[in-house]
Amino acid sequence: MRIMDWNVEWMNRWFSGNALPRWGSSELTAAEAQGVARRVMAVIAAVEPDLICLQEGPSAPQEMALFLALMDEETGLAFEALVGGDGGAQKMYALRRIGGAVAAMDYATDAATRALAEPWEADVNGDLLLEGYGFTRLPLVVDVDPEGGAPVRVVILHAKSKYVHNGQRLFQDPARRLEFVSAAMVARRRISAEAFRVRAYLDALVADDPEMRIVVTGDFNDGPGQDYFEQRYLTHNVTDILLGSTFYPQLIFGHALIGRVPPQALFTARFDDFVDGVMDRPLLLDHILTSPALSDQVSAASIAHAAFDAQVTGGGAERTGRPSDHRPVWADITAPLRRSA
Repeated sequence: MRIMDWNVEWMNRWFSGNALPRWGSSELTAAEAQGVARRVMAVIAAVEPDLICLQEGPSAPQEMALFLALMDEETGLAFEALVGGDGGAQKMYALRRIGGAVAAMDYATDAATRALAEPWEADVNGDLLLEGYGFTRLPLVVDVDPEGGAPVRVVILHAKSKYVHNGQRLFQDPARRLEFVSAAMVARRRISAEAFRVRAYLDALVADDPEMRIVVTGDFNDGPGQDYFEQRYLTHNVTDILLGSTFYPQLIFGHALIGRVPPQALFTARFDDFVDGVMDRPLLLDHILTSPALSDQVSAASIAHAAFDAQVTGGGAERTGRPSDHRPVWADITAPLRRSA
């Protein structure tokens, strides 16, 4: 079973009409939107996933259906979709390839998953007061049944963005730099709060059933290593939180890409980093994590650089010249016929 995760940049801007969808918007003409969509389809066709975990999907399922119909027509790949309940104009989706290695999928409805929608106490403002906080985008949790294999729970995340409006201008102005730092710290506290809540959920699942097969994937808006704020303002590394504590080795998740992708290729996006002064910085923002019972069953994993690069023209400077601003990641999961004794 091949799982692919991809943040497909602002799919909502491909469409208008919501429940009565049509191609094109104020951002892209119908022809331009379909052109971008065909670049995305070509990458998907090259990877040949059985399950796509997608971020920044359109706000209406009917708009996603318009894209999937065109992909079926032009590539012969047919998918069915489940959509997340949160995200506004950037919804999360799970897409199952019909006739692929996933026989069925459905929303997870157990009590622990339903509880993710409930607020919890956190100090995201740094004022030392605990207040109710909820996910910026509620994780999309689906249970999938691989052909001939044991079920796998897939948790799809799109963490709170680190973006600060006018951030570069504020940071580069000595008189206003603390404004930027303050706003950036609130964003990072919110990301950390979401990561800790997901990690508590994963701990509970694995503690209850050590053989549970879980994949956590998505755009974490963070990656390995400590950035400027983690080193100087003592915020948290989100990916480290999600992987688990070394004090509880039986609960630690594996990272499908680490050790399988060469260090120089270990990135999914390139953005200008005005804080550290690094332009076009390669960043690993998109991840695939696997529970202890599943980690040894990852047979392959990679980042689809070649397929992505083949669909970039003009250096990708224009939206019409690139599939997305993120590259997709994928992992192959083997499917044992039964759980271990």
